[in-house]
Amino acid sequence: MIQKSLNWAKPATSVTVQVSILEQRNMTFSDKTKAENILRRVNYYRFCHYANSLVSVQNDYTGLSFDDVVTFYNINRELRSILMEALSWAEVSFRTSFAYIVSNDKQDPFFYLDSSNFKNPSFHTQTLIECEKDFKNAGITVLGQDANGNNIYEAPPAWQMVEVVSFGKISKLFCNIDKVKYLDKVGKYFGFTKTEIKSVIKSLADLRNQCAHHRKILFSNFNSTPAVTQDMRALQIDGTKIGSFIFCLHKMMKSDAGMQNSFMKKISDLYKKCPANIKNEFGTGSFL
Repeated sequence: MIQKSLNWAKPATSVTVQVSILEQRNMTFSDKTKAENILRRVNYYRFCHYANSLVSVQNDYTGLSFDDVVTFYNINRELRSILMEALSWAEVSFRTSFAYIVSNDKQDPFFYLDSSNFKNPSFHTQTLIECEKDFKNAGITVLGQDANGNNIYEAPPAWQMVEVVSFGKISKLFCNIDKVKYLDKVGKYFGFTKTEIKSVIKSLADLRNQCAHHRKILFSNFNSTPAVTQDMRALQIDGTKIGSFIFCLHKMMKSDAGMQNSFMKKISDLYKKCPANIKNEFGTGSFL
């Protein structure tokens, strides 16, 4: 159940008033008409979220211009676009390798249905329940209903399952798998240890959701981050910033030099045009 807040007293405001509020908070403007046009496209609440990332005191924009925030906003937008292309590549590659490696080793295309293949059977059961919505949306055949009236779906083989279930749910299945050798094989394929690959896949699934929902990437606290590897330490990559994700995506692409080079060129070109304070937020150390 959702109901309106009883304590909310602020009225809706026009873009002209919004510009006035920002000015009262010491933000400077080169062109207020242009600023109003931008605020018609970019929600004021979203804009302030970006602005507050660039100041030490929230809502005090002394020394900050409207154009500074627009630049920062556009850098994040371009970064999300670059990351989404790379994440799409990584996601498809991971889906394929997970299904291929485990199905062939176990000679069982339905291994993902057997709770004995997973460390936490109850978590596995819950994950399968979550997968049912994806099966329904994909038009998977319904065989009937159980005693509680829930649909019983005809389970697809693993190589079909990984194409219809969300990346997040596949990540849950993968990280819960019981046999270490499967983590090891998938990890080695992408250049990671069995421990590292679990955190990499989970964090990439979270980053994908963040990008897909147009959230801020720089100056952000991520829900999860990749494990800091030895080569990341050598390059002085900050494990809490986007640089750790960029490094992992680059590493995963070792089998596709064309994609790897294209990804890194786009990242490098964007990085070079960033102001110094924003460059620091990439946390890429000597990698870029």
